[in-house]
Amino acid sequence: MTEKRSVLSKKAQRVIHVIAAVLLNLGIVFSAVYILFHLLEYYNPHTFIFPNLPWLPIAIPVLFILSVLLYDLLWVDGAFKKHGFQKRRMWLIILCDLILFAALSLTLYLKTCTNPLVEHNSIKEFQLPTPVATDAPMPPPDEQHGSDPEGTPDGTLSESSPDPSSTPLQEDDYGDDLLRGKYADKFADPPIEQVFDTSNVVERLPDDGKKSLIYAYYGRNAAIEIYYYKKHKLEYQFADIYVKNLDCFKTAYSDARRENVKTQEYAQRINAILATNGDNFNSGKITDGLVIRNGAQLYPGEGRKPDKYTRDMCVLYHDGTIRVYDCVLDKIDYDEILSNYPQQVFYFGPKLLNDDGTARTKFNSVLSKANPRTVLGYYEPGHYGLVVVLGTREMIDYNGSNHGNGKSRGMTLTDLSELCVELGFTAAYNLDGGGSSSMVWNKTVFGHNDRTHADILAVLDP
Repeated sequence: MTEKRSVLSKKAQRVIHVIAAVLLNLGIVFSAVYILFHLLEYYNPHTFIFPNLPWLPIAIPVLFILSVLLYDLLWVDGAFKKHGFQKRRMWLIILCDLILFAALSLTLYLKTCTNPLVEHNSIKEFQLPTPVATDAPMPPPDEQHGSDPEGTPDGTLSESSPDPSSTPLQEDDYGDDLLRGKYADKFADPPIEQVFDTSNVVERLPDDGKKSLIYAYYGRNAAIEIYYYKKHKLEYQFADIYVKNLDCFKTAYSDARRENVKTQEYAQRINAILATNGDNFNSGKITDGLVIRNGAQLYPGEGRKPDKYTRDMCVLYHDGTIRVYDCVLDKIDYDEILSNYPQQVFYFGPKLLNDDGTARTKFNSVLSKANPRTVLGYYEPGHYGLVVVLGTREMIDYNGSNHGNGKSRGMTLTDLSELCVELGFTAAYNLDGGGSSSMVWNKTVFGHNDRTHADILAVLDP
C-alpha cells in the first residue's frame, strides 16, 4: 500500500512546528500570568494590574487555537510519522485541546457573567437614581436641630439633611447652608455668568507659568471659578466650587452599561453648569468595594455589605464633609459609613493626600506614570475643587474637532499629590483618567474627551 505523500516540505514542517510550540508556550505563560494577577489582586490591594489588561483573557484562547490548528495541520500532513517527528509528541495535540477547552470555558464564563452593577437589558433612557432608604438608624429628634430630616415619606434621607453628630446651632441657624453664611460675596441673585479670555493672566507663576481666570459663575446656591494653568508643557484646569447644599453638587450616571456617553452629553441632560468625568463605576471591572450615588447604594446592592476593599475609597457625607479611606491603612467600617449618611461613594483612587494634608509618596495603585488626570479636592463642607490635567493625548473640543493639543506631559501620582498641596486641599482623590479626563463648562470641553464613560460629577444651581 502506497504511503500518503506529505504536501509540506521538511523545512516547512519544522518551521510550523516551531511556531506552534512558541504559541503553545505563550498560551501557557499567559494562563499563568492570568492566574497570578488574580492572586495578586486578591491578596495584595496595592496591585490593580489585571483590570488594565483586558486583552489577556482574549489572547489566551487565541494562542491555543492557533497552536492547535498548526499541530493539527502537521498531524494531517503526516509530519509526526516522518522526518524525525516522534509519535510520542502526539500528546501535545491532546494537551492543547484540553487546555483550549478550559481556556475557552473560562473566557466564556467571564464574558457572560452578569455585571453586578447593571442588567444586560440596557435601559435606553438616562436616569438619575432615586435615593432609597438604608438600614442606618435615623438620629433621634433632639439631635436633628429641632426639625425632621428632609426626605421621602418612607424615611429616606436627602442630601440637605443636618448632621446628627454636629453641635446644635443657635437661633441664627443657617438651615441647610453647608457654608454657614461664609463666602456670601460668591453668590448672586439673579445669577452672574462670565467667560474670560485665557490671555487675561491673573497671576504669573514660577518657571514662567501663568494662571488665568477663564470662567466664573455666581448663582443663588452655587458659585464656580475656573482657572487655567500652564507651566511649560503642563496644562490643567482647576474649578474652585462653592455650594450651599448638596443638591448643587451631585453625580449623574447611566444605568445602561452600553449607553455610556461623553461628559458633555451627561452635562446637557441635567443642565449642569460644570461637569467632570467620575470614576466610571459601571465599567464592569469592579468586583468589590462600595458604590453610592446620590444616596442610593448601587454596589454591591442595596442592603448588602462589601466583603473586601482593594481600592482607596472617597465618601461625601450629607453634611458636606469628605473623607478618603486608605484600603490598606484604614479600617473601612461599612456600618459606620452608613450611619453618617453617605451621599456619594467613589471607588477608584488612589488617595492623594495624607490625613494631615501633606503629600503622599506611596499610593495604592500601579498607575503611577504621567497621565491625564481628574481629581476631586476638598477644603471644607460646601467648598470643593475639581482638577483636570492634560496628558500625552490629543484634546478634542465640544464639537469633536481635534485641537492637536498633545504637548502636555500629564502628571504622575506624586506630581498630582504635590499639586493638591499647592491648591490647598485638605483631602484629595484621584478619579478616572486617561481618555476619560474632561471638564465641561459653558459648552466648552477641556480634556482629552476621546472615551465614553459611565458617570459624571456635576455642579448645578437648582
